[in-house]
Amino acid sequence: MSNFNPQLTLAPSPLPTEPNGAPRGFLTLRAKFSLFVSLVIVLACSSLSGYLIQQEAEVMKAALLKTGTILVKTLNNVSVNRLIIQDTHYLETMLDGALSAPEVVYAIARDPDGHVLVGKSKGKLVNTTKLTRDETQPLFPDDSLTEGLITPTSQNFIIEPILTVLHTSPLKKGLLSDRSAERKGAEGFRIGSETIYDFALPVYRQDRRLSTMELLLSENLQDRLTVSPKPSGIIGIIQIGISTAHMQQSLNQTVWHIGLLTVGIILVGILLTILLANRIVTPLQRLVEASQKIAEGDLAVTVTADTQDEVGQLTTSIDRMARALQQREEAISHYVHTITKQVTQLSTLHQTGIVITSTLDVQKLFSTVLKLLRKNLGFQRMILILQDPGSTKCMISDVSGVPPDLEPQIRDLEFPIMPGSIDETLLIHGRPVLAYDLDEIAHQLSPLLLPICRQMEVISFVCAPLLSHQRVLGYLGADRGNQRCTQEDLDLLLTIASHVAVAIDNAQNYEEVEKLAQTLEERVKERTQDLQSANERLQELDRLKSSFVSIVSHELRTPMTSIKGLVENMLDGLVGDLNDRQSFYLERMKYNIERLTRMINDLLDLSRIEAGRMDLHRSAVNLGSLVREVVETLQPMAQERSLILEAHISPPIGFIQGDRDKLIQIFTNLINNALKFTESSGTVTVEVKQREDGMLQTCVIDNGCGIPLEEQQTVFERFYRGQSSEMKSRGAGLGLAITKSLVELHGGSIWVESTPGEGSRFCVILPVTTSTPIS
Repeated sequence: MSNFNPQLTLAPSPLPTEPNGAPRGFLTLRAKFSLFVSLVIVLACSSLSGYLIQQEAEVMKAALLKTGTILVKTLNNVSVNRLIIQDTHYLETMLDGALSAPEVVYAIARDPDGHVLVGKSKGKLVNTTKLTRDETQPLFPDDSLTEGLITPTSQNFIIEPILTVLHTSPLKKGLLSDRSAERKGAEGFRIGSETIYDFALPVYRQDRRLSTMELLLSENLQDRLTVSPKPSGIIGIIQIGISTAHMQQSLNQTVWHIGLLTVGIILVGILLTILLANRIVTPLQRLVEASQKIAEGDLAVTVTADTQDEVGQLTTSIDRMARALQQREEAISHYVHTITKQVTQLSTLHQTGIVITSTLDVQKLFSTVLKLLRKNLGFQRMILILQDPGSTKCMISDVSGVPPDLEPQIRDLEFPIMPGSIDETLLIHGRPVLAYDLDEIAHQLSPLLLPICRQMEVISFVCAPLLSHQRVLGYLGADRGNQRCTQEDLDLLLTIASHVAVAIDNAQNYEEVEKLAQTLEERVKERTQDLQSANERLQELDRLKSSFVSIVSHELRTPMTSIKGLVENMLDGLVGDLNDRQSFYLERMKYNIERLTRMINDLLDLSRIEAGRMDLHRSAVNLGSLVREVVETLQPMAQERSLILEAHISPPIGFIQGDRDKLIQIFTNLINNALKFTESSGTVTVEVKQREDGMLQTCVIDNGCGIPLEEQQTVFERFYRGQSSEMKSRGAGLGLAITKSLVELHGGSIWVESTPGEGSRFCVILPVTTSTPIS
């Protein structure tokens, strides 16, 4: 298995750099720009200079050849007659005139056989710089150059001058072609460093002489000179030699001047390139240096834009970026400092909370909290002073950071709360204190504390009251030694003081609870015995009450039944005729006897329910049919009160398993109450429907007086009679209580919805038996 650590990453080592910041072994941008532009300038200037020199050389050569051509044509034209008579004197004068031209090196007049009649030469070139010649060393061409010009011709012919040019090396002839025929010309040869172009033109005998103007107009050697009649034969040859020395000297001067101009242009271009590169690269180099400093963390660097171009804009942007980064760095440093301080405070609060929850020993709590606060919050000394409840004195409960020899003198020191003192501000008024200078508030300190503060060299301190449940328990004081305290220190101490106050309050309460707990068990035992005895007595009384109610109800039912029977006999006339007054009294007696009988039955039902002796004889009951039966039974009562009683059954209605008699009692009570609390011409409606959850819901709805909201929660309690209903309508307060109990025995529930003045709605839901048929 390898020991590779996935958290370890290797960063590439930085390349070595030059003093200007460029990587070692790499060209800088200035060097690249200067070399590139300089190379472009050198290539451009060199190419242009070479082209100009080549063009100048071709122009000079063309001019030289043109001069030789014109000269040889002119000599040919003026020497026709003189060659016939071979007038050497005239020919010498003519050739001397030709040699007066600086380019002409030699001039020769030959006879028809090619022999030299007259030859003139300036001599061999001895100084190429001054172009001086030595006449003692005459320079003439070889006779073989003109051999090709001596050919037999007819009487009529075309003059075809031949120009043979001898190039530097090797010696060769060049033939110039015309539009109509091929022609031979003069030849050239090279002697030393001098190139000589030889122009040879044969002279023909003519029937009609060509005018000098016609010869001069033929400037192009390749133009055909057509005369009529044709020449009759060669009478001689005119031959001259044209040197390129003067042309070469002029060309050298031209090359030298163009070269100097080219070098000057190149140097100026390179200088301008370097200046331009410096103007472009120097700001960039400053930007690089500034960027390196920014990358190294020096955000105070400043770069100034010297231009308004793109580099200047980039410089301005980087300067703004540096300023923004510096501001952001300062903001981050501030935030980090604030967050660090807040984390320290939160950590201190957390540790304080742990100490508070870990112990309830007051002294241990004081000592631990003070040491913890002094260590984490940077205070040099801290003091805890508690107020003596019920008196005007306070006591130093604990200290931290004081010299060991002073701690016994300070701890448990008591002193009074003097009017106008800092102690009064803290302990009586509950306001914090920031003492920036001890000397300024020395008169407000206790005479017992002032010497101790001066002995410990306290110069500034902060105090925060310990408030818990709007009660001042004491105050917490701290100082920073040689540093003066600030509002921030006070705010921090106030935050801590609230937690310390809660801890002290809890610890003191715990001590009081411990003291109370010592006697609480005995009191609890005594109270438990008293409650147990009272409970036994109450159970006995409840049993006696239930037995009394049962016995009294049973004993009352028999005489009440007898009385009711006698009253009914009297009303039926068994004892004789009764007058109206007697009948009225007997009717009232019968009504009250029936009412007492119902109350006795309700009491018996209630006692059975409370005793758990109410048995249900369950069977399958069609709730829709049962409700119709109850409604029909109570129709006479409704008609007697001029009320409308109707039933709305929404099929299908399922069967329920219940006690038929108890179900009749439930709905009789509900409908009876609705009839009783509904005014004449009102309506009582009984709705029966099957809900989506499978329960059967039966609601008794009236438009009577309604039930107030505060009474709707108590109408199902025993012996409760509505306060908002008329006295004559109030019963014993057992009907709804018994109804609710019977509904709950069937596994259902009952509730009321009512609005005063608009009516009430009593609803009962009962579970459906799934095995019963649906009707």
